[in-house]
Amino acid sequence: MQPEQNMNDATFSLMLGLSVFALWTYSEEPWLAILPAFFMAFGDGVTGIIRNKLFARRTKSAWGNLGMAIVCLPAGWVIGASLTPALPLWGALSGAVASFVERYEFGPIDDNVLIVVASSLVLLLGLAIGPL
Repeated sequence: MQPEQNMNDATFSLMLGLSVFALWTYSEEPWLAILPAFFMAFGDGVTGIIRNKLFARRTKSAWGNLGMAIVCLPAGWVIGASLTPALPLWGALSGAVASFVERYEFGPIDDNVLIVVASSLVLLLGLAIGPL
């Protein structure tokens, strides 16, 4: 059984697995499928670095969101542009949404889950609608 304080580790892993499966199955694009994981690993990682440098404690700030956006928007654009058909705006939009939702936690649903779910939904919507 997972201890209560570590439950977000389990839910994040589950959501990330479902995200990769859904995006890869729907798009057959492995790079697109791992984009939400990239946002989590590198974008959310940057927020931690910024937080530690500016505040030296666990807190959420607009500076962290800005740092995450600086990492995630270009990554989303580049990976989106590499697809056929190219979806660079959807990729960048998914990075923007991930950067925005990083600031929020709703009870047992923390930012790790929100980043993966929100960016995956944007990418699935982009695949369904097509290029902007």
